[in-house]
Amino acid sequence: MHAPKPVSIQIPADRLKIGIISDAQLPVTRRALAKKDTYLQSLRRALAYYREIGAHMVLFAGDIGDLGSCFAFRTYARAVREAFSGADTVVQTIMGNHDYWGKGLVGALPHRLMFRLLVGEKPWSHYVVNGYHFLGVSPNCGSMTAGYKKVLPWLETALANAAASSDGKPIFVMTHNQPRNTCYGAEDWGDDTLDALFSQYPNLVSFSGHSHYSILDERSVWQGAYTVFSTQSLSYTELEEGKVNGTIPPHAEEAPMGFLLELSDRTFRLRRLCFAASGVTEEKPDCPWEFPMPFVNDRRYAFGPRQAKNRPPVMPDPAAHARLCGDKVRLTFCAGTDDDFVHSYKVVTDTGREFLFFSDFYNGLTRMQSPVELSLPAADLADAGRVRIYAVDSWGAQSESFAEASLF
Repeated sequence: MHAPKPVSIQIPADRLKIGIISDAQLPVTRRALAKKDTYLQSLRRALAYYREIGAHMVLFAGDIGDLGSCFAFRTYARAVREAFSGADTVVQTIMGNHDYWGKGLVGALPHRLMFRLLVGEKPWSHYVVNGYHFLGVSPNCGSMTAGYKKVLPWLETALANAAASSDGKPIFVMTHNQPRNTCYGAEDWGDDTLDALFSQYPNLVSFSGHSHYSILDERSVWQGAYTVFSTQSLSYTELEEGKVNGTIPPHAEEAPMGFLLELSDRTFRLRRLCFAASGVTEEKPDCPWEFPMPFVNDRRYAFGPRQAKNRPPVMPDPAAHARLCGDKVRLTFCAGTDDDFVHSYKVVTDTGREFLFFSDFYNGLTRMQSPVELSLPAADLADAGRVRIYAVDSWGAQSESFAEASLF
């Protein structure tokens, strides 16, 4: 691949505003879009919001389409043109693994060619905006775990050049996958080829999509040898395995989310936005992720110290209720409380069986419901007489208190 030369842009602004979104996974055909346009509407809302606030730049971290089809690429490009017609907004887009998938096209090259022709972008790009380096790094194939092997020589050179002129500024690197075992979701969906290179640059800040894991979880920022943020998605939320209500939990399409990055001489701040159909809102407005400038990786967002300060949740009401509804048992109880939020609930029977459920945090903390209702197959509780329900936070801390219900 040919290494693109950096494109230098100077914007007359004391504070840069940069939107960051990912994983639109637009329908593959016009017929599919006619049946369901939810993801396209989420993309349009996000772009319209960034236009409304005067965003200077928008980063899109891959998976334009559910497959890499001409229709998906064209639909994305049209949405961008319509949103920013007449504006000077810089839009940096990369491909994701889904953008390499699709029937009738063999190999990576045709998909990259379609991307270049229809989206009008190079798969690998390098912008320098007001002295900040932004590297857009598509994978070189549709691999889920090793998509960057052939990209690394270019990326090594680009990072070395960026580091030589970063002058106390972070170097932003946008990939589709996270480096493995970094932020929330990277243990399941991360790429194995990025960490060794990224670890050489303490002022590197990674943005990525792919996992769809909720950015409301404080583990969505990670700091070690470098800094990593995941962006969630504009399509649907997905979470880790092991819960009764599934990796794609109920109403997972209702809260598409992304970021607003604000950069000034004094501050690097990241705000979390929800692009719901009911309106765009800022989530957790009182606790944006923030760093002083010049940027220094002081590991303030390392997992260990934050987990050590964490307090376990509380179940405020000991009473729970159980009722039989057909072949299901429905449990109802008062929602747990936490210094952040209750991530999940553990149901423990008096026979020792355990069942884990996600709470509804992923659809927005102000929309979390109380009382909580959970359903289990009655057959799974056939030998039990009572259940206890504990709250668990995102760091894995479990409440000492519990709600208890008698079964039939």
